[in-house]
Amino acid sequence: MTVTIPNYFIDQKHPSLVQLDENLYIENSRTKQQKVLVRNTMHGLTFIRNGHKEVTLKGKHLTIPKEHAILFSQGNYFTNLNSPDYDAITLFFDDRYIIDFVKKYHLRLTVASSATITISYSQKQTILRLVASLMETHEEKQTSNTERLKLQIEMLLLELHHYYPKQTEAFFRHILQTSDARIRYILEENIDILHSVSDMHTLLRMSPSHFHKRFVEHFGESPKKWLDKQRIEKAKFLLSSSDRSIGEIATECGYATASWFTAQFKKYCKTTPNNYRRENRHHS
Repeated sequence: MTVTIPNYFIDQKHPSLVQLDENLYIENSRTKQQKVLVRNTMHGLTFIRNGHKEVTLKGKHLTIPKEHAILFSQGNYFTNLNSPDYDAITLFFDDRYIIDFVKKYHLRLTVASSATITISYSQKQTILRLVASLMETHEEKQTSNTERLKLQIEMLLLELHHYYPKQTEAFFRHILQTSDARIRYILEENIDILHSVSDMHTLLRMSPSHFHKRFVEHFGESPKKWLDKQRIEKAKFLLSSSDRSIGEIATECGYATASWFTAQFKKYCKTTPNNYRRENRHHS
């Protein structure tokens, strides 16, 4: 089983997660000691206050100890194992949050980009105090604390940038450089669970209006038209290259029923899935 974050916490209405804005969440982790496969659909920044975290990401094993931070970009699969005494706070944010932050503080991103970065902040008393303060405010669980939390997070990012400009700018630059490409990657990799445009912007954790604007700018067509085409193209590939049943292909391509898949396939391809398979089997 793959745990998708922060989607899992959002769907479960987990008390450890607090939404501060449409593009910003904060979560306090005291997870049990169990190795899990994780996929993140938002960027993350974790501050480890106690214990340690073991992560295997793209074949590289990392042990992240106490008073270290890890910045990880959206769209990764990784294994995660926390120590029994693990205690951390994680920020989840989307591209827009970082784009606005970079613009607000006129940051010049001149270093090479990096998708994952670890930082030791054990000697930085300002950061230690801000992390502790952020944790305390988060644990108060008061709605009125939302603006305080947002300000504390902004201050924390500014302090990280002050002490570790190369590392933070490398991470920010990666986000800015890969923003549009990441949208396509995430959508294409999850085509089997996308049944509607609503599923698309929910998966990306974007508001409907922001998603539609970004999508049309990048793809040059409506999300609905793109989704229909992607599902049909995947179905055509599976029909010509596999022995899966029509029902199995319908499910994998995001169609609720085989009959609905057949109707949509005929609409776009002017033939049935079975006929397409017979006529294109030699291309496999």
